Amino acid sequence: MVSARHQPIPTVRVGVPLPGGQLVAAARDKGYPVLFSANAFARTWPRGHEREGFFKGFRLPDPAQFDGLDAALDSAGFVAAVRYGDYRWTVEDYFDLVQAYPWAWYAAMDYCCEPQIAQDRPLRLLRMAATAYMLGQCRKEASDRQLPPPMPVLQGWTPDEYATCAAWLPLMEWPDLVGLGSVCRRPVHGDTGILAILEAVDQVLPAHVRLHLFGVKSTALERLASHHRVASVDSMAWDVQARAERRTGRDMAFRISHMAAWADRQRSIAARSRAAMSVQTMLFDPAEFGGFSSTDELVMEAAALQYADLVMGGDLEYRDAVHYCHQDGTIALAIARRNGLSAEMLAECDDMLEGFGTRISNLQESWGAGCTALPSPFGPERTSHATAAA
Repeated sequence: MVSARHQPIPTVRVGVPLPGGQLVAAARDKGYPVLFSANAFARTWPRGHEREGFFKGFRLPDPAQFDGLDAALDSAGFVAAVRYGDYRWTVEDYFDLVQAYPWAWYAAMDYCCEPQIAQDRPLRLLRMAATAYMLGQCRKEASDRQLPPPMPVLQGWTPDEYATCAAWLPLMEWPDLVGLGSVCRRPVHGDTGILAILEAVDQVLPAHVRLHLFGVKSTALERLASHHRVASVDSMAWDVQARAERRTGRDMAFRISHMAAWADRQRSIAARSRAAMSVQTMLFDPAEFGGFSSTDELVMEAAALQYADLVMGGDLEYRDAVHYCHQDGTIALAIARRNGLSAEMLAECDDMLEGFGTRISNLQESWGAGCTALPSPFGPERTSHATAAA
C-alpha cells in the first residue's frame, strides 16, 4: 500500500455537458481533464418525423475542437435509467462513439443502483447482473474493433453488493482503473457511505487496482483524496452552481419559455413511453405484499439470483428479466407463505423454474452460515463466452 504522503493526487475531471463549442474550447485551452456523458452526443429524430424523439445516432466529436483534449467518456447509465428506463442505444451504437476519439478511458455500459432507480435488493441484483453481462459485451465489441477494453464499473448499494458485483464481473485480469458507480449522492460516512464501500472493495480487488468515483462532491473529495484506491473523480457541480447564480436576465418570459420547453419534453417522453421500459424502482413493493418476513426476503433474493444468472449468461435481457422475475417471485412468495420453506414448496419452485427450489435451499444454508458474498455464475475460473472472445 502506498502511503498517503506519496499517494498521487486524484485527477479531477470537469464534467462538460455539451459536445462542442466554447465550453470545450475553454477546457482544452486551460488543459482541464474532462468527462463527457454519451448522452451529450445523442441525437434524436426531429419534431414531425414518424420516429420523433427516438434515438437517431451519436454526433461524433469534432476532431478540430477535440484536438489535444484529455477527455474520458461515461456511458450515461444514470440518465438512461432515470429518463428512459434503459439504454436508448445498443453496444454497437455506443462503440461508434467510442471509436471516434482516443479517449483517456471510456466506461463500460453499466446499470446504476441508486435508491431512486433500484429501491430493493432483488432489483439491484438484476442490475448488478446486467452490469456484469454488459461488461462482457463491451469487451467483445472492443476486441472486434481492436480498441482498448472499457473501464469496468462496480455497482451496488451496500458494501457486500459491491463485493458481489466484483465477483460477478467476467474478468480474468483486472485493469489498473475501475469505476465505482452509484456514489454521486452518497454520504461519506455510515453503513452505506463511500468509506464503507471503499473498505469492502479494498478487500476483494487486486492491490494494483485504483478507482474512479463518479460524481463525487468536493466535500467528499476532501475526505477521500488521500485514500490509496482513489485515482480520479468527476463533477458537474460547477454547471449547477453557474445556473443557480445567474441572477440577471431571468425575467418572466425567460422562465415561461423554459417551463414550456420542459412541458413539451415531458409530453414527448410520454408519447414514446411504449418504446421504453417504465422506470421501476422496486422489484417487490412492500405495500403490494403487506410487508416482508425474513423468509419472504430469502425467496425474493433467490428469484433475483436465478434471473441474474440468465442475464449474465446472455440468455435474457435485463428488462425481460425484471418482468419474469417479478412474476415468478410473486408466485414463489405465495407458495412460501402457504407452505413455508418446506420440501413441497421447494419442489413447486423447481417445477416452476429449473433450479429455483435448490437455489432457495442453498441460499437458506448460506444465510444461516453468515455468508454475504455471492458466487459468480461464471465459475471459479471467472471466464465467460464474452471474456473468451475478448
